[in-house]
Amino acid sequence: MYRDRGLPDFRVVSAHPRKMLGNTYIVTVTLENRGDAGAEVPVTLKMVDGEVIKRLEVHGKSDATIRIETASTPLELVVNDGSVPESDMSNNVYEIELSEKSN
Repeated sequence: MYRDRGLPDFRVVSAHPRKMLGNTYIVTVTLENRGDAGAEVPVTLKMVDGEVIKRLEVHGKSDATIRIETASTPLELVVNDGSVPESDMSNNVYEIELSEKSN
């Protein structure tokens, strides 16, 4: 009953896009929760032609990985749209860099 674990603190550790056949990509995203409390958090992948939203459960003091398939070039990841209370929202945006290997 009195086990307040505080708030989660999510951040993107890495995002690796890989170009598949056609113009599709698979982006492997690793999230870290630096807080003690776990939560299911929305992960928004913004692309040239729209966005994809997935949900991922990340336990306290741990990492979790998800793969997101896209129909166009991935640009940016946003963890938590504000729907999950967390201690630090300043580190929730991650710019995706496309390397020569992913093209």
